[in-house]
Amino acid sequence: MFRSKLSLCLATGALTIGSFLTVVSCNKKDKNTNPTTTTEDNGYASEHAVSEKSFDDAQTIADQASNVVSGNLGYKTTALTTGGCATVTHSATGDTTTVDFGTVNCLCHDGRNRRGKIIITKTGPYTATGSVKTITFNNYYQNDNQVTGTKTITNMGLNSSGQPYFNVTVSGSVILASGAGTVTTNWTRVRTWTAGSATTTDYTDDVYSISGTGTITRPSGAVVNVNISTATPLVVAFGCRWIEAGTIVYTLPSGLTRTINYGTTPVCDATATLTTPAGATYTITMP
Repeated sequence: MFRSKLSLCLATGALTIGSFLTVVSCNKKDKNTNPTTTTEDNGYASEHAVSEKSFDDAQTIADQASNVVSGNLGYKTTALTTGGCATVTHSATGDTTTVDFGTVNCLCHDGRNRRGKIIITKTGPYTATGSVKTITFNNYYQNDNQVTGTKTITNMGLNSSGQPYFNVTVSGSVILASGAGTVTTNWTRVRTWTAGSATTTDYTDDVYSISGTGTITRPSGAVVNVNISTATPLVVAFGCRWIEAGTIVYTLPSGLTRTINYGTTPVCDATATLTTPAGATYTITMP
């Protein structure tokens, strides 16, 4: 085995779906005064945000760790150049990588505290058709929320347009800090590498589209369905800190829907449109 320090300052351009949803539940009020709708809306988006961000960050860390040999690492943007919040250990065969943040919180360069281990196993290189990367956790916490379960990324080869694509599944939970309960996540996504796959050592030109379905089960037991249609996939580019295009549709337990639309043409800006179950629309600005 060999060990090295992981330079963990997650790039501002390493986009996630959930990181932009908290603003919905915290800052926007539904004009629909139906008590059932109001109850169902309260907090589900922020719970999804925590879950989504936790598992997406784990994948970013796993991707970075697979390239760590020694010293610090610049990954995806030049912001990842200094610091060492975790120790990276590779197995002798190279098929298992462990990222160990220690037993007490370490404040990482992205402003999040982490402790515990992320464990990555792989059957081959990320770019090899059929290769599978599996991410699991051992007493791992992010901002004192415990992350459990499994995330699997499978390289499916090229689609009909000649673009590499990956099937991504998550089956896991986030046990919220201070006894707030557990958010359970089950989803399946298709992640298509629409630009930058020809320059595998330069991550700054990478663009992905993301579609898929899944559910979140709230601490109350309520189940919210999440859908990202193949007709309006999310478009994320590592050169932009926001989602550039696409639509997320939430179906609440009552059957009512709430939609977040980032636009149909990829544009790097901080705005999106929220449509509530009552049909009211708001322009929201992402942090």
